[in-house]
Amino acid sequence: MSARMAALALVVTACAADAGPSGPTLRLWHTFGPEETRALNDALATLRVRVEPTVVPFGLGRSRLAHALAREARGAECPDVARVDATWLPFLAARELLLPVPATFGLDAFTAEARELGRWAGTEYGVPQAVDGLALLYDPRRVPGDSGAAWPPADLAGLTAAARALTRDGRHGLSLRSDGYWFVAWLRASGGDIVDPVSSTLGVDRPEAEAALAGYAALAGAGGVAPPPTPAGDEAALEAERFAAGELAIVVGGPWTVAALSEAARRQGADLQLAVAPYPLAPDGRPAAPRGGQLYVVPHCAAHADAAWRLIDALTDAKLQAEWSRRLGLIPTRSAALAQASPLARAFAQALRATRPLPRHPLTPLLFDDLTPALQAVMAGDATAAEALPGVARAWTRLLERAHP
Repeated sequence: MSARMAALALVVTACAADAGPSGPTLRLWHTFGPEETRALNDALATLRVRVEPTVVPFGLGRSRLAHALAREARGAECPDVARVDATWLPFLAARELLLPVPATFGLDAFTAEARELGRWAGTEYGVPQAVDGLALLYDPRRVPGDSGAAWPPADLAGLTAAARALTRDGRHGLSLRSDGYWFVAWLRASGGDIVDPVSSTLGVDRPEAEAALAGYAALAGAGGVAPPPTPAGDEAALEAERFAAGELAIVVGGPWTVAALSEAARRQGADLQLAVAPYPLAPDGRPAAPRGGQLYVVPHCAAHADAAWRLIDALTDAKLQAEWSRRLGLIPTRSAALAQASPLARAFAQALRATRPLPRHPLTPLLFDDLTPALQAVMAGDATAAEALPGVARAWTRLLERAHP
């Protein structure tokens, strides 16, 4: 941390002998889940600063934030700090809705892969709060021993074989989410890919995409290795309950999954043990699972920008990140915190070496508006892969045409 930011941080974390919080009330919008929100509120309670946190559902976060910031609203609509998904950053920065991170902030203390997430067109707009991506979570007491398969799986065939061997006695071998982000990992590992906005290559118009989608949905069908699709919005909670109850062997998830699994195990009185393995690679040896993360940003319309940066500095403190790695499974973004992280968080960081980012482009978050409903239709049996993907290709073609008129 720079000397200036260290001095400013003292203002935020003034001693407990002070009369109480001082300064302006800062509006913080975030997309944390329930367990993460409790950890955030605990952290905010230790700071001598007034913060008004607002939970925004993740699925609505990008559009709601962009709408509020575009209006340049300095009233109730504009937050001083927002926690955003890394895929949203190019979308927001390209519209000049974000302030650059001050040169005095001290970003050199963060890991290179984390800083990459907050950079757009050569400028750093976001302070990394977490790095994440998809990997395989499992109970080492059951996997790989119960499967009899090589572990970790080198490819999708190996993962499927292990999941099939583990599917017995009221237990499914694998969890599958009906969410486009999860499907991207399977698609890439099958030899396909999603759209490349730079070259305008669609990806989903190729035979590999149709075969991947059909195969993915079949695993959750009759005779498959995964539970049938669950209602949108309930997947994470049901997945966690099933894993804690021993009804799921392998969960495809990220560091954010750990808190939900831990909470489900606590409710059930289950003994939770977790291990992490990398997601299988693509046939050409490239990482298949997407890598991303979460960032704190300060909007152009923030009423208290200087205080907002001080708050962000406090919320990404190395000690706090190390604590959250133990409490939530978070992968720290500060180098000093990563060295102090929990064994599980360090294992996740190792597994995420076998991931690669989604395209860094303003279009990227929009792709899932079309991909996820198509995936859900196929998994529900309302359409075939051959019927659903042409609609995705048409929608993505229109997005590319608007981006490159």
